[in-house]
Amino acid sequence: MNNQIRLPELYITAIINEFKKAFPKEDHLWIFGSRTNMQAKGGDIDLYVETTLPTIDDVYEAKLNFSSNLQIIIGEQNIDIVINRNNGLQLPIYDVAKKEGILLV
Repeated sequence: MNNQIRLPELYITAIINEFKKAFPKEDHLWIFGSRTNMQAKGGDIDLYVETTLPTIDDVYEAKLNFSSNLQIIIGEQNIDIVINRNNGLQLPIYDVAKKEGILLV
C-alpha cells in the first residue's frame, strides 16, 4: 500500500489505528488527493470517512478524537477530513474521494 501513498508507513498505520479507535467497525476510510499522486509534492492529508454514527454530535466527537490523537502521533500536519453520514446528502467530493482515493479501512 505504501507504494501508492506518499506518506511514511508510520503515518499510514497511525491513521488506520486512530480511525479504528474513533469510529465504529462498520465505518470506512479512504485517503485521497495529492497524497495518492506519486508525482506530487507536499500537500494536505485528505481523508474521506463513511460513518454509521447516528447523530451529528457523535460524528463531531469521533472526528475530534480521530484528528487530535492523530496530530499527537504524527505531529502537526494539515489534515482534511470529509465525513459522509449517509443521510441522503450526496456531495460531489464523496464520489471523487471514493473513485480516486485508496480504501484504508
